[in-house]
Amino acid sequence: MSDEEDIREAVDEAKQPGTFNIVSVLQNRNYPKTEISVMLDDSLAYEAAMIMEKINELDAKIGKNKMSVKQQEEREGLLASKDAILDKMADCYYTVEISGISEGVREEVFAEAKKRYPVEYENANSISDLLSGDSKKVEKESPERDNLFTDFLWQKSIISVTDPDQNTQTEFSYSAIKAMRNQFPLSAIIRINEAIEKMRSSAAVFMMETGEDFLAKP
Repeated sequence: MSDEEDIREAVDEAKQPGTFNIVSVLQNRNYPKTEISVMLDDSLAYEAAMIMEKINELDAKIGKNKMSVKQQEEREGLLASKDAILDKMADCYYTVEISGISEGVREEVFAEAKKRYPVEYENANSISDLLSGDSKKVEKESPERDNLFTDFLWQKSIISVTDPDQNTQTEFSYSAIKAMRNQFPLSAIIRINEAIEKMRSSAAVFMMETGEDFLAKP
């Protein structure tokens, strides 16, 4: 076989479709990540809210009228107090890094929560339902299972927490997650839950609503 034929054969082989391992692809799949800032000092947040309430009350009282000197001084004092508190609050923000997880992992943690708190059903509503056989199973609510499921979601989703001094924690035991969920301010809990759900849905909605032409290779 000539050198030219060898080269052509090598080129033809290179053009042939190869093989791959889908499990390996899935194991190395990229998931969305996001960072959110949460403020953990409730007292400062309350102070800021009270000052904003006073500012709003003063503005409502003034309305479209011209501010008096006294009102202007009062408003400037309130704004200065608000800015001072905001400066203090800036030193109390923690950065939480969150990663998306696969639907399989999500189902696994729900199954684990359901194992700890099995599904129970309401009793039949009436004797007629029992006699007719038309009674439908109504699942009882289980706040304990819901809370455990959310604990597991946080443990799987939270990658790191960085404090204002840039110290970072990257390992979270279940007890640590439970403490976070029990003691974080409500605003922080809501933001973390929203971030977890947003990463689950946003990419899927985008891919379903985007036309094939947009995703096609040039």
